[in-house]
Amino acid sequence: MKKVIIIGATSGIGKELARLYSLNKYEVGLVGRRSELLEALVSELQTKSYKLTLDIKETENTINSIEKLIQDMHGVDLIIISAGTGHLNDDLNWSKEKETIDTNVLGFSAIANIAMRYFIKKRAGHLVGIPSIASIRGSSIAPAYNASKAFMS
Repeated sequence: MKKVIIIGATSGIGKELARLYSLNKYEVGLVGRRSELLEALVSELQTKSYKLTLDIKETENTINSIEKLIQDMHGVDLIIISAGTGHLNDDLNWSKEKETIDTNVLGFSAIANIAMRYFIKKRAGHLVGIPSIASIRGSSIAPAYNASKAFMS
């Protein structure tokens, strides 16, 4: 059976991908910040699933936790990074911009690094990052979001 880890599985594209991969008989590792939403998703999936409550902006914890999830699943074939955050930020409040950068750049980079090291060692596997149209269109009220999604591309 094929195995996938989906980062950002509690809503949006990540949640729908979890449902789709489960329907296609994948074991699914679900990662997200909101444990109650992970629980609800686990209960509706058709295949074996694993859950990990995690905020990817906490990079050291992310590295250790994702590595452990890969071990708990006895390996994976695919890692999808669908997590992200962003704010409409008219005032360009730095704390909002920093939260976006910490999640969308540093968190993404930590997971991509783990995935690539694992797949190189395994000599197989796929890594998918899901950016946004904002990476090429941009917006004056969400600069960190636009730049961080361009970073992913």
